[in-house]
Amino acid sequence: MMKHPDRVFSFKELESEDDLVEAMTNHHWPICYGFYYSNHLYLGDGDSESDPEYAVTTVDKTEGHHGVHGREVGRIKPKGMSADQVRKFIQEITEGKYTSENPVRVEVEPIWHHSCTFCRLEED
Repeated sequence: MMKHPDRVFSFKELESEDDLVEAMTNHHWPICYGFYYSNHLYLGDGDSESDPEYAVTTVDKTEGHHGVHGREVGRIKPKGMSADQVRKFIQEITEGKYTSENPVRVEVEPIWHHSCTFCRLEED
């Protein structure tokens, strides 16, 4: 079950599995960031940038400008996982090998449109 269903998420669309593996294993992102790949949103649903956790949701229906209705179909904590393990997880999700089917409704904005307290640069 999503830990932060009330969070407003941002996402960047990625074109390849390699891009998603790279983003999840070699970078740190604000906890509101997510990725869209193969009709799935990988949404930052963790509590800490240093220990990322992604809720993986389907995009079954959109509502208004940023509302998404779908199902949480899996979760991944890539810290400590090899790139091959992350890739295997992504492939299983893409193939429809889901570990859950919990309904969700989330607000998801394109990265260029998004700003929140988790990702906004604070001025001194």
